[in-house]
Amino acid sequence: MATIDTHSTRPDSSSPAPDEHEIIFTSFGMFIIDEIHHLDGTSEYDVIGGAGTYAAYGARYFLPYPLSKGVGWFVDAGSDFPQAIKEELFSLQTTMIFREDQTRLTTRGWNGYGENEFREFRYTTPKKRIVMEDVMNLIEGIVQQRKSMKEDLPLPVIAWEPVPDLCTPEHLDACLAVLPMVNILTPNAAEAAAFFGLPEPCEKESLEAIGLRFLPFMGEDAAIVIRAGSHGCLILSQGHAPLWLEAYHTPFPDRVIDPTGAGNTFVGGLCTGYVLSNGDIIEASIYGNVAAGLSIEQVGLAKFTLPNDDGQPELWNGSKVMDRVKEYKARIGLSRIP
Repeated sequence: MATIDTHSTRPDSSSPAPDEHEIIFTSFGMFIIDEIHHLDGTSEYDVIGGAGTYAAYGARYFLPYPLSKGVGWFVDAGSDFPQAIKEELFSLQTTMIFREDQTRLTTRGWNGYGENEFREFRYTTPKKRIVMEDVMNLIEGIVQQRKSMKEDLPLPVIAWEPVPDLCTPEHLDACLAVLPMVNILTPNAAEAAAFFGLPEPCEKESLEAIGLRFLPFMGEDAAIVIRAGSHGCLILSQGHAPLWLEAYHTPFPDRVIDPTGAGNTFVGGLCTGYVLSNGDIIEASIYGNVAAGLSIEQVGLAKFTLPNDDGQPELWNGSKVMDRVKEYKARIGLSRIP
């Protein structure tokens, strides 16, 4: 899956806070309806999923209405699209491009879980997906469009999560060719290693060494954020020592129910945090970890509770997201709040 994230003002130390009319985050990932089969023989059907969906939710956690209109994403609905899912998606009040096509089925996936978090996945209907060549064309198109505008608009901020199937030595040169146009590269540990024909590293130092091989091909202000599952995330940037941030649920492993979509949700939170913090990659990664934590507390997506007339704010899994950010920062020794 490739995710391209844009903002109408390039974050810097003087950037104002985004308003409700700005697109803060855009995902070009897929929407999928999943069926999930567990090791104990139980199954669940019509579960909202897909990399693009999880990424959009990861951004939406931090953008209450009307800022929620700053989340842009695509949903391709076929003739079998459930009405209940449609209503849930529209309740988020995002800038969702909902494209209905009665001549095809909605993209659906089969997920089977086994011992030691083993997951088997396959598509059960035809899929639509953006690949690496499309990413390059999209980035170049966005940049050229911005340059052609009469307004003095800065370039978009672009984060790239590589397509897992294309994280191979054969595609390494194509990956490196994209990097000068990317602000944040965010593969998971296995994907980063796979570009060099290596297995997922077990030691933190080994993952750092792999990540540093990408850094010379990126811009001076760019960063790499490698997602490392229960180990949290690794931040690499020019002129700074590698930095690890622990996973949100490190002290609460019993609250982890289903890791599906955690990485994609992390990306949505990461990019939104990057915008809201005016380009602070550490702050952005904190948002990513908090978002991923929300995504794994249940099967499927986090539960959204609308605000009410009594003053109750939006809630996700029964909590205010920024309270989670504050708690996480206090735990890891960071007190600065955006």
